[in-house]
Amino acid sequence: MADLAKLQQAFVDMLTGLNPELINHIAPQPGLDAKDRAAIYHNAYRIRLTKVLEQDHEMLGRYLGDELFDQMVAGFLSHYPSQDPSLRHFGDRLPEYLVNEPPFSAHGILSEMAAFERLLLQAFDAPDDTRLSIQALQQVPANLWPNVIFTLHPSVRLLCCQFASVESWQALKQADTPPQPELSSPRYWLIVREASLRTAFHPLSHSDYVCLKTIDDGLPFSFVCEAAAGLHQDTEAGTHAVMQLLQKALNSGWLSQYTLPAHMSD
Repeated sequence: MADLAKLQQAFVDMLTGLNPELINHIAPQPGLDAKDRAAIYHNAYRIRLTKVLEQDHEMLGRYLGDELFDQMVAGFLSHYPSQDPSLRHFGDRLPEYLVNEPPFSAHGILSEMAAFERLLLQAFDAPDDTRLSIQALQQVPANLWPNVIFTLHPSVRLLCCQFASVESWQALKQADTPPQPELSSPRYWLIVREASLRTAFHPLSHSDYVCLKTIDDGLPFSFVCEAAAGLHQDTEAGTHAVMQLLQKALNSGWLSQYTLPAHMSD
């Protein structure tokens, strides 16, 4: 088994160009020599990985155009060869590559758009769970509400954009011209796989984004209200904003459950 594992690793190293030593151990056959036969597998491997990025980042590809997209793929394959048995995760570090490598690093919208497309994939692949209902919360005594800890549905992802990444993605999806990438202020989004199994994304206010991040951090409801009060500079206005968000989150299926500290739920 150890010998088989070594052989498999050597074959992968040959495909990725890390170590072509295996070519010297390929048995000769009539027709193509060992180097040319190995090149067939090497090219097929790169084509397969390229297709994965084309499928996972279709709108980013449209934004870049064929030439720059091919350049991106070649650079990404060189910097981040596939390490995971599942091709679904092959492009996970693409946003990182686009942030750090010129000429792509000069255009922040590229990494943001890639990140958005990765989050769409993650939301779609996320495990399922129950969706918290308004009726389930009616049994919580009023005095315990400050200690309630909500859990976002596993498919929920939050995104803060410094560029018009989502708007550009939408425009390209509809075969329209993308807007200018620069924004006057950040924009906030929630990505989720809805109960219908359709992946969707929704704009958020800054307040809603901060409150949902607070929930995602596992903090109790009182901390969520404090965060909103700080943003609205008014406790009553902050509490009102949180209650509106909570109602929207429950109606939209963004929450999966709630918990109370053990000594309070007895």
